[in-house]
Amino acid sequence: MKKRSGQMRLEEDKKPIVNNRPPREGNKAACKNEGKHATKRRAFPSRNCYKVVLIVMALIAICFMVTLILVDTFPVDLTLLLVSLMFVMLIGSCMLLASRKKIKRIIGMMLALIFAFVFITATGFMGDTYAMLSKISDSGINATGPTAKSVDVTKKPFNIYITGIDQWAKEKGLDLERSDVNMLVTINPETKDVLLTSIPRDTYVKLHTAQQMDKLTHTGVYGVDETLNTVQDWLGIDINYYVKMNFTGARDVIDAMGGIDVYSPVEFRSSIMGYQYVKGWNHLRGKKAIYYARERKSFEGQDAIRVENQQRVMKAVIKKMTSSTTLLTRYGDIMDAAGDNLQTNMPTSDMRDIVKMQITELAQWNVDTQKIEGEYDQDYVASLTQSMKFDIYRPSDESVKSCVEKINNTMKRSKDEDAPLQERSRSFLINAIKRITTKEEEKNKDVDPQ
Repeated sequence: MKKRSGQMRLEEDKKPIVNNRPPREGNKAACKNEGKHATKRRAFPSRNCYKVVLIVMALIAICFMVTLILVDTFPVDLTLLLVSLMFVMLIGSCMLLASRKKIKRIIGMMLALIFAFVFITATGFMGDTYAMLSKISDSGINATGPTAKSVDVTKKPFNIYITGIDQWAKEKGLDLERSDVNMLVTINPETKDVLLTSIPRDTYVKLHTAQQMDKLTHTGVYGVDETLNTVQDWLGIDINYYVKMNFTGARDVIDAMGGIDVYSPVEFRSSIMGYQYVKGWNHLRGKKAIYYARERKSFEGQDAIRVENQQRVMKAVIKKMTSSTTLLTRYGDIMDAAGDNLQTNMPTSDMRDIVKMQITELAQWNVDTQKIEGEYDQDYVASLTQSMKFDIYRPSDESVKSCVEKINNTMKRSKDEDAPLQERSRSFLINAIKRITTKEEEKNKDVDPQ
């Protein structure tokens, strides 16, 4: 018995030794890996989090598709490219986030963030464009003025009359609205030709309604319809659309573009604001561009020189507006900047068609200029007292005839006449590749583009 009890005691003494035996190397590794995986699970979001991310991505995709259909601004192949990219990124994120490997889930999360940034930005851009196009179009329809003579703006030539009002927004209602800038813009979308015809503000013309002689600038007092009808009677040319803008609208639009590059053939200082302009190229923000176009006291030719400077500013605006970079990145900002300070009777559909055409073709437009020539004189004007004569600009009949002929020629030109220069694809992608491979740096930075 003693021997047996001794054996039992020995076995009991051995038990703790067996139970406290250190784990084998294999068990150590297993415990270590188990702890590591537990840490991973705690450190990275749960699968429910991934589901939320995918739901958010799906909502962004739906919003993008809805605005894409509503706005209908992008060309077909660019639209297909964006939609394809959206689905590839969406499906790729789903597959990566569903993976058990941490690195793939991290890549999936990064792809989801890129997806959200790209398509939220695109949706916001198109939403702003849609709202601003509607806002501008509505303001034009509600404004006093003739109904638009709409044409297919992507195929048929048309005329736009630009009338610049000599007021800032804060001055509205404090004084009569005079038409300070008067410019007829002839556009041939087939040949990509633009002709700017400037008319001096003091040009002596017969009013459409009163049938009496007055300065063209005074027609703005009676409304934009009087200005357009007077010019149509005088030149015998149909005006399809008009754009009416005050100083504030012009300033804000140019600022929204990021400024414009304008060539000045001489150095001068603004007599109104003191801005300095160098001979050569000047990068102008909105307000400085306005006073460049308004200046006349610094020149011997006065109003004639001012008309040329207005054309230089307009050419710079057209060049910046037709840039693919500006259209794709700043178009919404430009529409927003125009706001209540711009009126037009151009329908939203026509604006959208022009933008879509330019984005598709990425065309470089040929901009030419001309102005109605004449000489200053004195005569009675209908809108002012008849007891004295005032300074007026008497247009030359020969100059008027020459300008009208050039306008008609621009509208009649066909694509066949410029086949080598105007050969373009209807594909945005092909035109983008051509633009990149054939782009040349401007060589005339020290030459007056006029």
